Amino acid sequence: MPDFLNSILWLLVTLGILVTFHELGHFLAARLFGVKVLRFSVGFGRPLWSFRDKKGTEIAVAPIPLGGYVKMLDERETDVPEADKHQSYNSKPAWQKAIILFAGPAFNLVLAVFLYWLMFVVGKPEIMPAIGTPSALLAEAGAQPKDRLLRINDDPVRSWQDVSLALMSAGLDREDVTITVQRSEDETVQLHLPLSRLPTDVTEDNMLAAIGLKPWRPHYSNEVGKAPAGMPAGKAGIQRGDRITSINGEPTRNWQQILEILERVKKQQPDKPLTLRVQRGSRMLTITIPSMATEADTGRQVIGISPVPPAETDRQYAKSLFYTLQLDPVSAVPAAFAETWRMTTATLGMFGRMLTGSASLKNISGPITIAKVANDSAGMGFSWFLSFLALVSLSLGIINLMPVPMLDGGQLLFLGLEKLKGQALSEQFHLTAQTIGILLLLGLMGVAFYNDILRLVS
Repeated sequence: MPDFLNSILWLLVTLGILVTFHELGHFLAARLFGVKVLRFSVGFGRPLWSFRDKKGTEIAVAPIPLGGYVKMLDERETDVPEADKHQSYNSKPAWQKAIILFAGPAFNLVLAVFLYWLMFVVGKPEIMPAIGTPSALLAEAGAQPKDRLLRINDDPVRSWQDVSLALMSAGLDREDVTITVQRSEDETVQLHLPLSRLPTDVTEDNMLAAIGLKPWRPHYSNEVGKAPAGMPAGKAGIQRGDRITSINGEPTRNWQQILEILERVKKQQPDKPLTLRVQRGSRMLTITIPSMATEADTGRQVIGISPVPPAETDRQYAKSLFYTLQLDPVSAVPAAFAETWRMTTATLGMFGRMLTGSASLKNISGPITIAKVANDSAGMGFSWFLSFLALVSLSLGIINLMPVPMLDGGQLLFLGLEKLKGQALSEQFHLTAQTIGILLLLGLMGVAFYNDILRLVS
């Protein structure tokens, strides 16, 4: 329950910030060109709270947080007194209307740049991308454990997010890449990674596994380091020094496999007892844990065991991989623009791949996923939440520029058509286009919610 409530809270924070900033762009541009704004609303529905500013605009907060709007004076929607007609939206020249429409997405892009700048100034904790035991294409290319990735083609990579983004894009396009790795303090090696050889059934879900890439982690064996007597495992008889060889029939050769099985059981069969095969000295035991316990502070379900710490050399190497990506305020400016550009091209590329079918529609996420990721990123720290917020702001700006009726991009398209035609588009055309736009958006929302639900139950 705490995770659920936190997710709702961070979803409201995320949408509140992004929607407010988006609508603020429309609002300020309308005011700049003398258009009377009747209502500035964050959220849809009957206002929960509102007030009027000095120019008579109603500033409102409504209960449905999936968007907002700026309602402007418009002769096509209501009767406008002759004295106020110069303040109506429809009376303005096309170029002013275009700026008013474009200002919302533009403000989302500006916000993304600012958030990335702030992220760099605050400093984002990262882990250097050191390779674990390579397999598949990566092993064939000659990669070795602990090789640290420096560049993919000509682009530097400083984190696992950079690596995933670059390899995912190249993998979906089946483009070979050159990776540069640091093998030792004085040895740098270039490797050819033939992503064109990836099988046709490889998708985003199994891309990195098919490439053979996994992060380096300290080795944790399947030996139990602690099993407190008051927790489910301890109560069932698990002791320090026991080696867990299988859980519900699935073999466990290391601690990572133990965690993966427990996580899967929590999602798929949370009430099912756990049957553990345990090696204790020369004996093999079968121990049943009836149920998991719920941690009071996090709400997580656990059985109450922890591993034996890894070797000291592994601990020191792991420690050396942690760093903080931080820049001074001046250096952070070009870095923020570069990051915004990088994420913009990556987002547009993914949209393009989904349209052509080379990327799955599973990449579309709805409010449930956004809420979960918002909560997770906030839990990782302020700079991680800034990074998440910047990416969603960027996506919101790009989506709103799509040429779909009901979105800003669709309205800009209508303006262009009116300019080419030399006269206003018919009311019937607008009605038909709006209907198509609503159906498209409902379909998109349906896919997003479907993907969200699949992620919850998988």
